[in-house]
Amino acid sequence: MSHTAPPVASARPLAVMLAGVLAAALAACASNASSDPGNGAASDESAPNEGTPNASTSTSESAMRTIAAGTSASLHLGETVRLPDGATLKFVSVPQDSRCPPNAQCIRAGDADLLFDFATGGALATHVTPNLPEAPAKDMGAWRLTVTALEFDSAPDVTLRIDPAQ
Repeated sequence: MSHTAPPVASARPLAVMLAGVLAAALAACASNASSDPGNGAASDESAPNEGTPNASTSTSESAMRTIAAGTSASLHLGETVRLPDGATLKFVSVPQDSRCPPNAQCIRAGDADLLFDFATGGALATHVTPNLPEAPAKDMGAWRLTVTALEFDSAPDVTLRIDPAQ
């Protein structure tokens, strides 16, 4: 009785397929990071290597606008701004929005949760989560963030005010 080994599938097709998937994923990431220079993607405030200089960080950092204390400003979804002491604030998302849309009749007004990332001096970012209309103001370090308006849109702008914390 002779025993023959079962045929062994070549690993080459699997390696070629995996290489293609990896290349596509890397291309998509590179495309997303460079397609919208205003989204703050080049300067991720929560990255552990934030203090490490590189060309994309210095370009993004120099283009970042600064919000003066006691003033209101409008931020686009994904935008990062600098506060007067060098801290940064990024408008990350609106994870929940059940507000009654304009020109609609609703049983209740609803509310919206907002998510910001706040970072000081190279530290990892911390989440700041105001809510409209229940808790529009939140302290973050030396600052107090007050959300005054949130547009009704799939990528809404937010209007906020930055004051010294009390």
